[in-house]
This record gives sequence, structure tokens and C-alpha cells, in this order.
Amino acid sequence: MISKGQVPFMADSNFIYKIQQAPVHGAGAGGDAAESALQAVITGLLQERRHVEVPETIEGIPVAAIAPHAFADQAHVRSISLPQTLRSVGAFAFHNCPELEEISLHDSIHDFHNGVVRQDRRLHRIRLTVHEGNYTVMRDILSDTDAKLQFSLRLPDGEARLLFPGYDYAFNENTMARTIQFSISGSGMVYRECVRRKGIGFREYDRLFARVIPDDPNAAAEIAADRLLFPYDLAGVHREAYVKYLKENAAEALRHFVLQLQTGAGAEASDEAYMRLQLMAEQGMISAGAADEALRIASGKHLTKACSIIISGREAAISLEQAGTALSLWEEEETLVPEPDHSQDPISAQAEIPAQAEILAQAEIPGQEEYPTQTDLPGWQAVSLPGEEDEDRDISQADSGASYETGTGTPAKPYAGRDFLTLEDW
Repeated sequence: MISKGQVPFMADSNFIYKIQQAPVHGAGAGGDAAESALQAVITGLLQERRHVEVPETIEGIPVAAIAPHAFADQAHVRSISLPQTLRSVGAFAFHNCPELEEISLHDSIHDFHNGVVRQDRRLHRIRLTVHEGNYTVMRDILSDTDAKLQFSLRLPDGEARLLFPGYDYAFNENTMARTIQFSISGSGMVYRECVRRKGIGFREYDRLFARVIPDDPNAAAEIAADRLLFPYDLAGVHREAYVKYLKENAAEALRHFVLQLQTGAGAEASDEAYMRLQLMAEQGMISAGAADEALRIASGKHLTKACSIIISGREAAISLEQAGTALSLWEEEETLVPEPDHSQDPISAQAEIPAQAEILAQAEIPGQEEYPTQTDLPGWQAVSLPGEEDEDRDISQADSGASYETGTGTPAKPYAGRDFLTLEDW
């Protein structure tokens, strides 16, 4: 940024600011006055406020930058809203704001310097409106904090809500090796790698779910609920994994969501917790056993709305379970019904009689005339049959009838393919 003809600091009812000249977007640093334009730079607040909304213009001049340390050490500010005209946020601009919970901004910011949100312990939500497909500011914010942080994204074709778990980045001195080693614990770092300058890997984000479950079960419950509530680019297999996790860990998820609820002035901040409870109730995820502890906590905090959601969800789950049991019994009975037996049906039996007679009448039953007589047999060989050694009988080929010769046994097979004798053979 070039400061030409800088105007002394001025103030309006809310902000301290200065007006300066800077090159328009795309103009070089050596641009002349015709290629530069006036812009307003916010340098501070006149008085502490809980909700700070930076305007798009001051005195008709667009607000393009927040100066370093502009809102640092503000003890009471809880939310900050930045305009679409903003291009730069200086270093440590919102540093050490202990009550800051939410920042709303646009992807028009191209320079987001170090330490902007550092030491903001209660910051948990960033609302980002995407116009240009530029995720630089999102990536810079994630790299500036290791705490758990949720991004609510308003995209040109939909909405998404992504939670990024926290992580610990530690340095350890190895005196023997005279080196300094570092270690990273927690799944937050790998989740942050899904965000790139020009896009977000939603499928990559969803595939990491198994890594956050043992690391931070509460964060896993929030990720599952938020992805189901805002299923932007959510594949079916990942949807099933999120539903399964919430069903199997319903008691822990309900307890966590109820503890997130706040009353009084903070009720607005608990809207997302109510949405998560409502999701579990509508999807039949609240079993009778899972609802007990959540109801106890909600009733103890006088959260009537939460109690109503949990009870309705429990009743819906019981109804779904009963319907599923009835359907299973019906299907089991259907599989056990035997096929009808018409053999004992007299009408069917009478109907089969003429049909069987017709089949038998049409069948070709060979008569005895088809078998060759003894005179047709080619030759006889005497063989002994078991048990007939006492009978000395022969069959002579020369006989026109059946003649026998003593000691010769019984005839062999008359012809190939027949191994028995008929009366005519004898």
C-alpha cells in the first residue's frame, strides 16, 4: 500500500481512521495519480463496543484496510463484521480480544497478516462469503490459530459448514543431539490441509473423519451434525458414516450439544446447538437410554426447548423401532408360510386322473412280439447260474423247442443288450 498525501487521523462516531491514496487493483507501485485512488484505513475504535460493524465507506470513500493493532486488546468486543470493500487486514489487528466469538468477512481480502486472531481464546466461528472463489483468507486464518474453529461458508451455489479441530504444536529440546524437535498432536493440522488458495477438498475433508473420532469425540459429533445439516458436496458413503456415528454415540453427542446451550443474552450463540439437537430428533437418533442424561442436564439448566426436542426425538425413535420390529416379524412370517399342497384336494386329484390316463395311453409300451424268439437267437453257450449246479440241463440250438442235455448247464445271454430269458426262450 502506498500512502500519498496522507490525511491526518480523523474520527467519526465509532472509528478512528485515515484517508490515503493507494494504487488501484492491478496498477504498479510506480503508478501516477491517475492510477491511484483514495481509500480509508481503520486505525482504531473511539469506544469499546460488543458488536463492531466496519462500514463499506467513510465520507464516500471505500474502506480498504484495517491497520495493524486496530482492534487489539478490546476487552468487550464479541463480534466483528468486515465489508466486501476490504482488501487488507494488518498484523495483530484483532489480537487478544478475550470475548471475541465471531468474525464475518468476504473473500475479497487478499492480505491477511500474521497474528490477527492470535490469543482470541473464545473465537469459534468465522462467517465467510465467497464471491471470487478465493480461499486465501480462510487458509490464512486457519494457519494463524491452532484452536478449534468453525467456518460457515456462503458459496455461490449453496452453503457449507466445516469444523476444524484443534491441535498442539510442541517443541522439544534434545540436549544430547543438540537439536530442537517438534511434534504435532491432534487431527486439526491434517484437516487444515484440505483448504487451498482456490478451493476446498470436501471429499478429502470427509475422509478424515475416522482420525478425529479417537482424538476429539466432541469435535467428531459436531463435524457429523454440521455436514448432515449442510451436505454440500457430501457423498453417500460419508453421509452413512456420519449418521452411524451419531446413532452409536447418541448419549455423548446429546450431552455435548446440551452443554453448549446458553441462556439469556447468549441464546443467539446457541442456535447451532439447537439445530444439531433437532437433527438428531428428526433422524430418529435419540434412543430412550441416550436421552436420560441429556434430559437431566437440560432440565437442570431450565432449557425447556431442549427438553421438548429430546423428548420428541425419543418418542420418534421408539416409533421407528416398533415399526421396524413389526416389519421384521411380518417378513419372517411371510418366509415361513408353506406352499399350498393340492395332493389332498379331491377336486385337484380328480382333475389329475384323466390327465394321467391320457399320458399313459399315448405312451408306447413294447409288446412281447418285439422280443426275439428262441429260433431268432444266434447261438447258445452254456454257463452255470449260482445255485443251479444240481440241474443238468442244456439247451440245444438244433431243437425247435426248448431241449436240454445233461451236464451242460444253462444258456448264456441270448444276444447282446439282453441279460434275461423270457418264457418263449425256455
